[in-house]
Amino acid sequence: MGVRLAVLLFACMASVVAGCSQQEWVEGGLYSVESENGGYSIVKILKLDPEGVHVRLYSNHFSKRPSDVDPANLYMAGIDHRPEENLGLGHLPLSRTSFEGWRAVLIKVVAVEADELDGYDTWKEAGGGYF
Repeated sequence: MGVRLAVLLFACMASVVAGCSQQEWVEGGLYSVESENGGYSIVKILKLDPEGVHVRLYSNHFSKRPSDVDPANLYMAGIDHRPEENLGLGHLPLSRTSFEGWRAVLIKVVAVEADELDGYDTWKEAGGGYF
């Protein structure tokens, strides 16, 4: 077996053992996470940095963990959201430890659009912290 194949197999085995560890997190990743009120929500990783994970929270709610989502159907409800609807958020800076606690499961990877980084850019300019 070639060295490259051995390294690839080792990396695959390590990722299975580690579960959804920070080594697997990817910018543009759409992840399902457990909602506080039961069921599942979708988050998108906008940016990764050494201290944190910057996510977008969508308002879509699923009773079962989704195995696929159409990014065109994801939305963020604002302060005028319906009582049963989750509030969306364009940018939430989380520490890596906090995000790890969300037990996120990767669904797919999509592009991060420039306008999705507006909140992140504002946070960075202000020298913001993490939750």
